[in-house]
Amino acid sequence: MDNFNAFERVVEYLENIIPCADEVDYSVISKIAATPAPLFQRIFVYITGVSINEYLRRRRLTLAGYDIRNSSEKIIDIAMKYGFNSHAAFTRAFKEHHKVSPSSIRGGGEQLNGYPRASFTNIRIVGGKRIMAELKKIEYGEFGARKIVGMMKMTSFQKAGEECWGAAFTEGVFDRIQEIERWICKDIDDYIGLGHMSKFVGKDNFQYIIGKFVELDAPVPDKMYTENIPAGTVAKIWIEADNLNDIIDCAYLICSEAIEKTGYKIDFEKFYWCDVYTYDRYCVPLEKGQKIILDYLLPVIKDE
Repeated sequence: MDNFNAFERVVEYLENIIPCADEVDYSVISKIAATPAPLFQRIFVYITGVSINEYLRRRRLTLAGYDIRNSSEKIIDIAMKYGFNSHAAFTRAFKEHHKVSPSSIRGGGEQLNGYPRASFTNIRIVGGKRIMAELKKIEYGEFGARKIVGMMKMTSFQKAGEECWGAAFTEGVFDRIQEIERWICKDIDDYIGLGHMSKFVGKDNFQYIIGKFVELDAPVPDKMYTENIPAGTVAKIWIEADNLNDIIDCAYLICSEAIEKTGYKIDFEKFYWCDVYTYDRYCVPLEKGQKIILDYLLPVIKDE
């Protein structure tokens, strides 16, 4: 499936619920995009600059403005149509968005602050933003069953950096993993640590494990979390940019596009999302002020 076409279908879904004032069903978005909702939410924010809920709010206020100007329908009825339960709440939101009152629009020459429908058609430059990261390599390999050992938190994309990685170094997670160094899996280039996302919940939460892959029979250091990872085919993807945020913001777009073009698709039945911080491609270039490469691992299957 073409993910970019899927993203357009998500926008179509959002546009369809605007006039009926329905709440966003993130399970529907996940199904349409074949992407966990938190990942899609991050992509949406990167491309449009606003969250899905804020997009809906702006679009509803835009269309409400057009309805007020072009119809004789009562303003309160228009407000209710677009999900506002009181005249006061609608007027306040309308003035914040359009900088004028709803009543001044009707029959007047006041300018509306229209917010256009989002489009993912030109994915490289959207809303004045350019994807600043670049795919450097993609290959596939068979990973045997293993487990990840480390620190686990339920978190969000906004909090993962400080809440998880900061805590992992402060609490000496990787020092404790070194106690079982001989069990660390050797089929990944030498790395300082990895982040393993899975069990996505709602629109912006997921399980995040900071740690390392180890063999299934490895002992687990005291007070550390462990989870088994099933065997399967894994996409190994390198993404390069000047800084980490440029990579993280658009990594899923780049990975999914690369996977689709090489005859595979993401295996959502076994889905996880791993960012790997190698010494050679991430740590050393970072210290030298050079471009960095972040490795990604995610399960895939052949696209029959």
